[in-house]
Amino acid sequence: MWSKEETKRRRIDFFTNFGIYMKKHIPQYGEKIRWVNYRTGINSIKFKIESSGKYSRVCIDITNKDEGVREVFFEQFEEFKKLLSIKMNKLNWVKNYRIDSGIYITRIYTEINGPSINQESEWGDIYRFFEKNLIALHEFWELSKDVFKDLEN
Repeated sequence: MWSKEETKRRRIDFFTNFGIYMKKHIPQYGEKIRWVNYRTGINSIKFKIESSGKYSRVCIDITNKDEGVREVFFEQFEEFKKLLSIKMNKLNWVKNYRIDSGIYITRIYTEINGPSINQESEWGDIYRFFEKNLIALHEFWELSKDVFKDLEN
């Protein structure tokens, strides 16, 4: 088991290396995209990646405090379910997902179990999972973000 400092350093290395791994997509999209902290342009919608010793996830988090607003965004994502699911791994749709801080959000996510952030030899498997699903999510967002921006206003 690693110390708290070593664990933190390894997580930083993992995500820094993932950013470097994803630089190959700059020519394809003509801009640098912040894959780890993807900016949707909508305050209530976050695209996140998570990795632990047990699983890795690509998440769409709807974080508005108002449950009714979260519901509207969730229903809009459901309207796009087929488009969203074309290139992404199987998605889990959770209207009331409790995050570590105890707050409830709405979360749509895909995950893999197995490859561990704690095993550097398995990082490539996690990176490929993240890459496939983040690219699909980015392409979906390029097509649909205006609809969500209209809902926000």
